[in-house]
Amino acid sequence: MEDYIIDFLIKFQELIAKNVKIQHLGIENVKKLCGIDIAYKGNIGYAVAVKEDEGKIEYNLVKGDVFFPYIPTFLFMREAPLMIKAVEKYECDLILVDGHGLTHPRKSGIATVIGVLLDKPSIGVAKSRLTGDLVVENDTTYVVVHGEKLGVKVGKYFFSIGNKTDLSDVIGLAKNGYPRVLKLADKLSKDLKKKE
Repeated sequence: MEDYIIDFLIKFQELIAKNVKIQHLGIENVKKLCGIDIAYKGNIGYAVAVKEDEGKIEYNLVKGDVFFPYIPTFLFMREAPLMIKAVEKYECDLILVDGHGLTHPRKSGIATVIGVLLDKPSIGVAKSRLTGDLVVENDTTYVVVHGEKLGVKVGKYFFSIGNKTDLSDVIGLAKNGYPRVLKLADKLSKDLKKKE
């Protein structure tokens, strides 16, 4: 990848990070919950957004070519375009994204990028730690980045603030384990990929 492209992407992420709003949403107030995940078959991406509204589940699949290579910390360039296309048809009180939020070296993981671009509340739920230290306090394992608590680890998952949410929201969500909408989005994206 050319240096000028990397420089541009870093500047984009810095701009995203400056536009993050950290505010309390209140997990108990969420009625319309959306989860997004993506699976690949070669250079074809299968993004699925799952919406849960008072127990009713629906989903939207978006399939498309993926041209950007996998580069750590720039996952948003590979996955966000299809993920946004999949979720933008829904009104969501909260978007959960398979990936990081502010627990990212430039505070702009894919959950933050999607939350800021759509101006929606978002939380990232990742399967591995990208950055930060794990600090245990009162039975809670926090992900601390540059001295700031930006997420928590529950079981094998890392939950972090995306946009228009706060640490209290992240903890409230994480208490219920891995979210059902993300499990469904993961399963559906893989099932749809296999059918092709």
